[in-house]
Amino acid sequence: MRKLKIRSRQKSLLTLTRSRQWSDRMVYVPAANQHLPYKNGRSRILYIGTTKKGAGRTATSAVNKASEVFYKLHGVSTIDVHIVTCAKRKNVQTWKRLESALIDASRKRYFELPHYNRVRPKPTEGLLGANALQKTVARFEPG
Repeated sequence: MRKLKIRSRQKSLLTLTRSRQWSDRMVYVPAANQHLPYKNGRSRILYIGTTKKGAGRTATSAVNKASEVFYKLHGVSTIDVHIVTCAKRKNVQTWKRLESALIDASRKRYFELPHYNRVRPKPTEGLLGANALQKTVARFEPG
């Protein structure tokens, strides 16, 4: 019986960087290397989600979304995962409100949800600044 060949690539498949923003409760935004078409413009945003069960969910979700994206979207070869956080407030789940506000800001800008978001959470007004949310969504636009 012939022996199997072993191959290894020099370039890493997944790279995680230590950051002060890593916490148990945060919002993450996987972004493609290409700008994807929406009804009103183009954006790299694939999904906006929260870490419900700790920071490990970010890496797991990135791998799951990547397998879906690489199978369905032509031309996407890399996915960067960006972390978005906000200050804590007593008795308020700020990470959930940040997620719903970012999804709502993206929907208002592009007239549809990000490609891999299926459910639109109910947005709450007043806790987060509208300009800051729009700037965060605009970071993923071309140019």
